[in-house]
Amino acid sequence: MTSFKQSGWRAVTMALLVATAVGCASDGGNREPKPLQAFDSLVSVAQVWKTNLDGEVGDALRLAASGQLVASATTDGVVAVVDTETGALVWQAKHAARIVAGAGFDGERVGVLDADNHLSVFAKGKLLWSVGLPARSYTPPLIAGGRVFVLLSDRRLAAFDQEAGAQLWLRRYGDSALVLANPGLLTAVGNTLAVGLGEKFAAVNPDNGALLWATPLVRPRGAEDIERLADWVDGAVFAGTRVCGQAFQNAIGCLDLSTRRVEWTVPFTGANGVVGDQNTLYAVDAASRVSAYETATGQSKWTQAALTFRGITPALLLGQTIVVGDYEGYLHWLSRDDGRVMARMPTDGSPIVGKPLLVNGTAVAITQRGSLFAWRPQ
Repeated sequence: MTSFKQSGWRAVTMALLVATAVGCASDGGNREPKPLQAFDSLVSVAQVWKTNLDGEVGDALRLAASGQLVASATTDGVVAVVDTETGALVWQAKHAARIVAGAGFDGERVGVLDADNHLSVFAKGKLLWSVGLPARSYTPPLIAGGRVFVLLSDRRLAAFDQEAGAQLWLRRYGDSALVLANPGLLTAVGNTLAVGLGEKFAAVNPDNGALLWATPLVRPRGAEDIERLADWVDGAVFAGTRVCGQAFQNAIGCLDLSTRRVEWTVPFTGANGVVGDQNTLYAVDAASRVSAYETATGQSKWTQAALTFRGITPALLLGQTIVVGDYEGYLHWLSRDDGRVMARMPTDGSPIVGKPLLVNGTAVAITQRGSLFAWRPQ
């Protein structure tokens, strides 16, 4: 566990808590990555390009897409935008500090957060502005509506003008003795910000930061602070009048946005969030098992354990398949119907970082070594 003191709270890395949860899983104590098995290829996929960035990619860094462009960042400070049609580098910049979270992207500007607690915004290969933050953040900034939003680890949310970096507002929504050093939920839904504030899903007014309403997915339990961590993690599904997501190491479930009440939850470990649609949700647990649930009821449909303990990434929906990466740099295409393996593609042998993205029919993923790969169905 790594921790640091700031405003009276401590940050806990996801790695320790996931390891703790996995150690409690019903696996007989064997946590060795499951060897890959032969399978009948049922989907034809081809790699269409590869682009190398300069530097390694940390666990909290994420790809972001807009149009046919994808933005990325490396821990060493490289900020880049790539055209997903060709893999060509559109522009690249070098940040002076170590990047710990990002990227946020609106098609023109890229926002990153660094180890010195600065929010920096780049465009066309140049630094536009950089401002200091009052606390650490592990969630990629959101660039939307002429503003840049940052979710801070101490339950504060800040908004900045996207042109010059002037702070527009800063709001606190509670406090906690322990916070999760892991990307949280921060996205725009219509004219509202959807934010994970601890265990609560919250709707926030982007104009002034006013809290419109908030509902917990679960009720934190346990005698110790670490046992009570149940933060909404990055990766939510908005399906009709529902929002579905994951409370860290506790459960996945859905809320009814019209009544603001919990419809259902099921116990679930890990911190990969959920993907899905109005019919089915898909989630990856702390032991790298991939499971499917009915969106309306939470009833289990299937669980695929072929990739157990392989460090599986959050999932991407791609047609009739689910795409996940693993710690050896493989991407796996699984059937949405039953979870069986349908295709597998190698990269550079280093772990896939974060969730693969779908951009104009192209699946894009980044490795820990800083290589971007793209595939298309044949």
